[in-house]
Amino acid sequence: MTKARDYSEVDAMRDIDAALAKLEPEEQKRVLDWASSKHQIKMTVEKSSNESFPKSDSGNKQSFGDIKSFLSHKQPENFYERVACLVYYLDKFNGKPEVGTNDITKANTDARSSKLTNPAVFVKHATHTYGYLTSLGKRKFAISARGEAVVEALPDREQVEAAHLKFRFGKKGKRKGKGRK
Repeated sequence: MTKARDYSEVDAMRDIDAALAKLEPEEQKRVLDWASSKHQIKMTVEKSSNESFPKSDSGNKQSFGDIKSFLSHKQPENFYERVACLVYYLDKFNGKPEVGTNDITKANTDARSSKLTNPAVFVKHATHTYGYLTSLGKRKFAISARGEAVVEALPDREQVEAAHLKFRFGKKGKRKGKGRK
């Protein structure tokens, strides 16, 4: 059976993420168990003991207090990592999985970080060049799996590089010998 190519993996990931975000953790687990069983996919869950920022959002907001202390802890190295951190915080702690450039700018101001001189450009590059965000259309963005992995790896640069390798983005490399003379 051939699958329609007008629906990509990214579309499926976006739909799954949106659906799971509306459920409690136990419900999410049951849904994933059901889907893996239905489609005969063996799933494994890796838990990293050296994860720099736990995923459960119940106590973490209190431990960091606010977005300023979150950014201070993560120590993003450039504007694109900072944008990813801001979107991650808005998603995980403010319950805002879809954000616009204005939301990101406001979060940056709330964090009392230096001004994003051209936020639209930083968001564009964080999305299309670095793959930290996913464009949802209608000028809305969400944190991508790659962006989430990078933010969770921060401030450990070795873990950030590992996240970059695990979640490759962009050109896969030049093909040799095909169509070039």
